[in-house]
Amino acid sequence: MNGSTDAAPQMATARLVHRYYLAMSVPFLIDVLSLVFYSALNDAPQVFLPSLAISVLFLGLGVGGGAWFLIRPIRQFMEERAAFGDIELTLARLPRHSATVVGVMYAPMVALRLLSHRLDITFGATLQQVALPDILANLTVGTGFNVVLTFFVVAAYLDHLCEQLFRTRGVNIGTFGGRFSRKVSLALLFVSFATMVLIAADMLSYSGDRLVREASADIMTSAIGTIFMYFWISHALTRPITRLDGGLRRVADNDYTVRLPVTSNDELGHAASRFNQMVEGLAEKAYLRDTFGKYVSETVAASIMSNRGNTGRGIDTTAEATLMFTDIEGFTTLSESTAPTEVAAVLNAYLGTIVPVIQRHGGIVNSFIGDGLFASFNLPRPLANHAAAAIAAAIDIQKALEEAHFARDLVLHTRIGINTGPVIGVTIGTDNRLTYTLLGDAVNVASRIEQLNKKFGTRILAAESTVAAAGAEAFCERLGTTDVRGHHDGIVVYRVGSPL
Repeated sequence: MNGSTDAAPQMATARLVHRYYLAMSVPFLIDVLSLVFYSALNDAPQVFLPSLAISVLFLGLGVGGGAWFLIRPIRQFMEERAAFGDIELTLARLPRHSATVVGVMYAPMVALRLLSHRLDITFGATLQQVALPDILANLTVGTGFNVVLTFFVVAAYLDHLCEQLFRTRGVNIGTFGGRFSRKVSLALLFVSFATMVLIAADMLSYSGDRLVREASADIMTSAIGTIFMYFWISHALTRPITRLDGGLRRVADNDYTVRLPVTSNDELGHAASRFNQMVEGLAEKAYLRDTFGKYVSETVAASIMSNRGNTGRGIDTTAEATLMFTDIEGFTTLSESTAPTEVAAVLNAYLGTIVPVIQRHGGIVNSFIGDGLFASFNLPRPLANHAAAAIAAAIDIQKALEEAHFARDLVLHTRIGINTGPVIGVTIGTDNRLTYTLLGDAVNVASRIEQLNKKFGTRILAAESTVAAAGAEAFCERLGTTDVRGHHDGIVVYRVGSPL
């Protein structure tokens, strides 16, 4: 079991390494195709094997040795024999270094072929002496083409490699020194001018049948090279853009779990890195808003999070609202005869029964006050017919408590006071300790009305302002005007629901 488990990562590492060697063999494969075409065009198969031997020497052994040297530290990381910080720069510069290795090997190989007649070398020599303008053009364009092509082939490989390392090891490139514009400019330069340079050199160097042969060979070679170049450039450049677009779509759908692999050290890689930072910030903001929503309402949390002043305070809001206070009958007696842990369990069960009822009717629980709570309707979240919603919530709370089952077969009754009036929603406190609350005379009156339930022997009392706003006179009994502590004028109160 352990053997098979250990073998899987080793096989994955070997496949990634072999894929790099395959990417580095692209110039060799193109050169072989060029030799086949050259031999067929000139009807000279005898030049193929000597030229192939030179290609194997430079592009096979030489480039292969350089590829082994470049991939070796990356392989050590994949085999957990090196830290990512030790190979990060090597990984980020892999396309550039790989292209340099190919350039160093390809230039002398082409020079040897083109100068063979001038140096009296017969092995692997061209069929005819090559003119100096053609030598310079083929050496420059051929070397430049293979350098650029190798860069983008290895960049495409690096995209796949970094994606695998991100998925399996959770690492990303964090160093950015490359320039996307340079890559695109270099690619466009060769695609646009390489063929013209070769044809111009042919026209300066030859005439007659040889001009036709040389130009035909250059056009065919350029066409094959352009196809290779276009495929690998588009592959290397479009995949990161497509991946970034997909990530943005997921974020637009409120998916903050998405993270992107950083597969290059240019602006595209930097954009992917910044995308990850942005999503982490959005995820943290969403988490904080959700967490705040457990302590204050989601509306208040959103207001605090969106406050551009970054003071941690919500935006003060004034509106007419309906306020509700609740209190458990006989809770003091229950607390005296029950262990604190059991009291907490009963209280949580009680709140778990009535809070969903309030929320279902559009109310917001602003705070828990001992065995009671303070809820509001229409502030901080706007709610049409808020007075009617508060009365309906109070009636449903009583029904829910009648049907609820609590520990030790306790029967809990709650007293509810409701009032409607102007209030302000405000964040109060110091710089390091804040709370959101509603302030106004209407809040104080609602609290006092809840306490009047004891005087009238009722379960739900509502102020006349609430009953009138709700149009609930038909099922509410007017109890008259009563004094309210802390309030100058008397308050007309109504009993809501059936008499006890």
